This record gives sequence, structure tokens and C-alpha cells, in this order.
Amino acid sequence: MLSLGLILSSTAGNRGGSLNNEQHDRSGFSLVEILTVLFIVALLAGLTWPSYQAAVLDAGRAEAKATLLMVTSEQERYFSNFNRYVNDASPLDAPATAGRRKLTSSGRYSVSVEACEGSSLAFCFVATATPLGSQINDVCTSLSIDSTGRRSAAGSLSYADDCWNY
Repeated sequence: MLSLGLILSSTAGNRGGSLNNEQHDRSGFSLVEILTVLFIVALLAGLTWPSYQAAVLDAGRAEAKATLLMVTSEQERYFSNFNRYVNDASPLDAPATAGRRKLTSSGRYSVSVEACEGSSLAFCFVATATPLGSQINDVCTSLSIDSTGRRSAAGSLSYADDCWNY
């Protein structure tokens, strides 16, 4: 019996069942290491978040500009067929409906068409993109283009062209 106990104790050491601390493998991460990694990730996220938000707003503005140019093109096509403009942001979707607005594909802007100031809609229009939702935090609060191609904008940038070129 004694020899069986000796054999069992010697094989237990080979299987890792020994209580000897010198043979204990250290695996995993300590709490300090995990907290250090979490701190670094939080710091990077805090530094990059404003840039990410600005990029999202810029993308929304680019989409609004593309939609305004598309509405302008559709107004010109409508004018070539009916010899007048219409206050419909989607005039080629028959029938033309007065006051109809068009949303950008992401839904961040609403585009409307009105007559130019001091003029008739038959001869001049202004298409305006108004921000919706989180896009209202953009530095350019609205973008406009008229039938002559003149671009304008409202917002906190110093010049209207900055909103169109920025």
C-alpha cells in the first residue's frame, strides 16, 4: 500500500495537482493592468469623439448640398417643360404638388422651394435645406441655392461660402 501512495503522489506532481507554489502558472490579467487599458481606451475615446462628431456633421452637410443641387436640376427640367418653376422640391414626381418638401437620404435635412424675394415663382426660385435632428448642431444652420446658381448659408461661419466649401 505504501508503494501505491508513493506512486500516486509522484504522478500528481506531473499532472499539475501539486500544491507547490513554485509550479503555479500565472495566467490572466491583474486588476491594475485591466484598469490601465480601460483608462487608455477612455482617454483615446475622449480625444477622438469631437472629431468624429464634426465628421458626421460635415457628411450631413455634404448630403444636403448634393440634394440641393439635385433639386435645382429638377427645377430646371421642370422649367424647360412648363416654362415656370414650382414650389415643389420633387417636381418631376408627377403630379407636382405645391409645398412638397424633400428629405435627404439620411433624413438630416429637409429641402423646400420658394419664390425668390421680390420675384415671382414663375421666374425665380430658392431651394433651402434646413437641418433636422442632431444636424441642428452644425455651424451652418441652413444652406440655400437659387435659380441663378447663387449659393448662400446661415450659421456661425464667417462667410456663407465657407459652408459650401467647408
